[in-house]
Amino acid sequence: MFRKLTIAFFLLLAPAAAQAQDWPQRPVRLVVPYAAGGGTDIVARVIGQKLGDALGQPFIVENKPGASGMLGAQFVAKSDADGYTLLVASPAEIALDQNLFAKIAYDSLRDFAPITLLAWTPIVLAAYPGFPASTVPELVELARAKPTNFSSPGVGSAHHLVGEYINAVAGTHLVHVPYRGAAPAVTDNVAGQIGLTISGMPPVVPFLQAGSLKAIAVTSAKRLPIFPNIPAMAETKDFEDFDFTNWFGLLGRAGTPQPILDKLSRVAVTSLQNAGVRDILKSQAAQPVGNTPAEFGQFIRDESAKYKKIVTVTGVKVD
Repeated sequence: MFRKLTIAFFLLLAPAAAQAQDWPQRPVRLVVPYAAGGGTDIVARVIGQKLGDALGQPFIVENKPGASGMLGAQFVAKSDADGYTLLVASPAEIALDQNLFAKIAYDSLRDFAPITLLAWTPIVLAAYPGFPASTVPELVELARAKPTNFSSPGVGSAHHLVGEYINAVAGTHLVHVPYRGAAPAVTDNVAGQIGLTISGMPPVVPFLQAGSLKAIAVTSAKRLPIFPNIPAMAETKDFEDFDFTNWFGLLGRAGTPQPILDKLSRVAVTSLQNAGVRDILKSQAAQPVGNTPAEFGQFIRDESAKYKKIVTVTGVKVD
């Protein structure tokens, strides 16, 4: 009996394994739930090129911005579970939105299949050169004295929550101004139309290097090697436990055959080990990662628990 059950088990696995071996047979869509030019978009285009080279089919980036990343995520959640529509995600639509929004059209823990964590980057508080604060203490003093606008991509993004968490911890009056993506938020920041932006690092890096923006602080626990002069929030009193990062992960639709997910994970991890890819990501202040579907799944659960606590502390809720 045991022998018959074993044979039956492997017979069931055989079609899925064969399907993975033949996959992909046509172009694969990489859905980015934000506008072009932001950190998620930049990482998707870098990894998409390498995946396409390795697997012999184009990986085409499609930007589907809106509703704090939820429109793009919902599109993938409702797609066929065949590996041809993938999501390049950030914390907002996977770990945060389910804790923040009263209504959401998908379950991030149920409707997606983790593939690998691609990279992470700190969030940065950046300002145009004439902004009256250049350090965290100066920003706190300014925003305690009067309401101070800050931009971020969308409502309910990790960037948005950073600003609200500063308000909760320091008693400041940072006022959120949402944008449809990081690129337009940064563009208006450079033009001085808004004084402060809280953004992922990649879209800000060229402006920091050109001197058209100044960085007040990064939100990771430590400074970045590429920008050693930018302090970490954790170096300032009252923010010692501050550790927010913006991460980028690759996910498929739940129900995608596991051999396809495993194949994607292996190829993505190999791509992230490529020296050229690592150099590109590090030049954007993004740190490459690469892990297994199981490891990425546990990471998502941990991040969801973290943001649930942060939403409670800030009191932010969106109807």
